[in-house]
Amino acid sequence: MLVTAKEMLQKAYKGRYAVPAINTQGGTYDIIRAICLAAEELQSPVILAHYMNTGAYSGHEWFAETAKWMAKQVSVPVAVHLDHGDCFDHCIQMLLFGFTSIMYDGSMLTLEENAAKTSQVINACHAVDIPVEAEIGQLSRLTDQGEIMGKANVAKPELVKEYLNLCCPDSLAIGIGNAHGFYKGPVEIHVDVLENCRSFTDIPFVLHGCTGMDDALIERSIQAGVAKINFGTQVRCQYIEHLKEGLKKGVDQGHAWRLSQYASDKLKEDIKGIIRVAHSEGKS
Repeated sequence: MLVTAKEMLQKAYKGRYAVPAINTQGGTYDIIRAICLAAEELQSPVILAHYMNTGAYSGHEWFAETAKWMAKQVSVPVAVHLDHGDCFDHCIQMLLFGFTSIMYDGSMLTLEENAAKTSQVINACHAVDIPVEAEIGQLSRLTDQGEIMGKANVAKPELVKEYLNLCCPDSLAIGIGNAHGFYKGPVEIHVDVLENCRSFTDIPFVLHGCTGMDDALIERSIQAGVAKINFGTQVRCQYIEHLKEGLKKGVDQGHAWRLSQYASDKLKEDIKGIIRVAHSEGKS
C-alpha cells in the first residue's frame, strides 16, 4: 500500500529497526517488483528510491507511476522517495508526480544556506503532508576501486544542533564518513557522531551508503536512531549479475520477459537479506 515515509520512519525509530530504502535505477520494473515482493513476503515496510540522474532514461513520471502501481499490489507500507533532490524546482516536480517522500540535499552549501533552502522545500511539502529528509555533511563517492573521490565530510554534532535550530526536517542524513559506492578495505565510520547527536534531538536519522558496510556498523547506527538505511550500488550490481547469469543459462528462450523474471526473482532474495539487516521483517 502506498504511504508517506513519515509514519514508517517514526515507528522504526521507536522500535529500533530501520526501513530499507533501495534505489530502483530510474524505475526499472524488475527491481521495483523484487523490492515490493520481498517486502510482502517478509512483511516489511520499504521505500522505493529515485535519483534525478537515474530517471534520465525512463523519465521521472514513469518511475512514479510504476512505483505507485506496484505499491498498491502489496499489503505492506511502501513509500516513493526522491533521493538527493538537488534544487527546489526538482523537489516540487517530484511532489507533483505523486512522490510520498522528498529529500532535499543542501549539504554542499553553507550551513545557513542549507537550512534556508531546506526550509523552503519543507514548507511546500508539509503543505500537502509529505515528509522531507535533509542532509548535513556531504557524502563522498567511491571509485570502482573503492577510493574516495574527495574528502569524506564528518559532520560535527554542534553544527548538527545549530542546523536543527534553523530548520525542522522530518528525518536527517548526517555525514559520518559514509560514501556512495563499494567500500574496499577498512571503513572509518563515525557512529559516535550519531550517538552524540541523539543527546539533543529525537529526529529519525538516515544512513546513506550502506553497500559493503559492515553489518555491525549498521546495527550500531540503528541503535543510535537510524530509521532508514539506503542501498543502491549493491542492488544494481546484483541485478546486472543476475541478468548475465540468466543469459548464460539461456533462461530467456528468446523472450525478454523470461530473463527479466529470472533476474527479478533472484534479486528478490537479495532484497530479503537487506530487510533482515534492517531488522524490519514483520514490522509492517
